[in-house]
Amino acid sequence: MNSNKKIFHQILQNYINQNKTELTNIKINNKVLHQSKLINYFKEDGSQKKITKDLNDLLNKIKRNKKYFFSKKDVILVEAFKSDGIKVSQKFKNLYETNDSEMPSDIQIFINNKDIATTMLRIVEVIGQDELKNIDADTIYFIISALNQLDIDPLRNRILLKVLPLKV
Repeated sequence: MNSNKKIFHQILQNYINQNKTELTNIKINNKVLHQSKLINYFKEDGSQKKITKDLNDLLNKIKRNKKYFFSKKDVILVEAFKSDGIKVSQKFKNLYETNDSEMPSDIQIFINNKDIATTMLRIVEVIGQDELKNIDADTIYFIISALNQLDIDPLRNRILLKVLPLKV
């Protein structure tokens, strides 16, 4: 890891430690993928083997339920798991589609050039003064996708915990 990336990760970690997300008001709903118990993976270090089994079991239930609508937030959750190395069974590859064209081209160029600082500045510009919970799912999708590609998991997890689960 180069020194800029180390410094960036250190700054992110300090920010996250100072501003812990309030996690006690999350309501679990195992009938909706992005609101299920799987969200707990992002607030604690869980076993990849257990998460893999739980994710594939839940995807199996969803596949059998013809009425289930696979939302953009569900896609965000599964793609975040894949980014962390969680294996999703091939039999679920047709449950949803990803669209790489949703990423603004300038941000993708910054990512490809490993220009973390400019990518993050551009993401901050996109978010602007909006609260994360008020940003549409398509924008959250490309933000999470960018953070997945940059391997900035602490910030990504914090955002996921803010936008995916039900809050009480």
